[in-house]
Amino acid sequence: MQLILSSNLVSCLALLYPRVFALHDLKPNQTNLPSLIRCSYTYLKSDGVYLLENGINVFIWVGQDVRAQFLQQVFGAPSFHHLDAEKFTSLPSLGNPLSDQAQEIVDRVRRERMTAMKIMVIKQKDKLEGWFRGFLVEDKGSDSSPSYVDYLCYLHREIREILS
Repeated sequence: MQLILSSNLVSCLALLYPRVFALHDLKPNQTNLPSLIRCSYTYLKSDGVYLLENGINVFIWVGQDVRAQFLQQVFGAPSFHHLDAEKFTSLPSLGNPLSDQAQEIVDRVRRERMTAMKIMVIKQKDKLEGWFRGFLVEDKGSDSSPSYVDYLCYLHREIREILS
């Protein structure tokens, strides 16, 4: 709560509704940030790699069916099973265009927030995936807490009740 009270509006929005980018859809020589996807596990594909940023952390979620070529070019790992997610505190500089693009996206997101956000790589079906899913605010929480949409509907009903 203290973090929200001491943050500016943009930082609060990132905490309340993190941005999720699809990294696996990068086009050659793409200079802008990738398209945003909705902040829900439903939209994460097992053959994709996604960046979620909430103003504090940068999470890179790696699906179990990601192309080996992408993993090699961005992480330096020949396959999903060889990817040691715990060793990454930043993306490696591998000297290829895809690696450079992925690094630039992470750097750009970090510059926008003006904080040194920690990078965490999360593999699909790994032990940390449950924790990562807690940041996907459009999904219900594991503790049955409401989703973002449910909360907005609740607020709408409360406001209508107050106004009537």
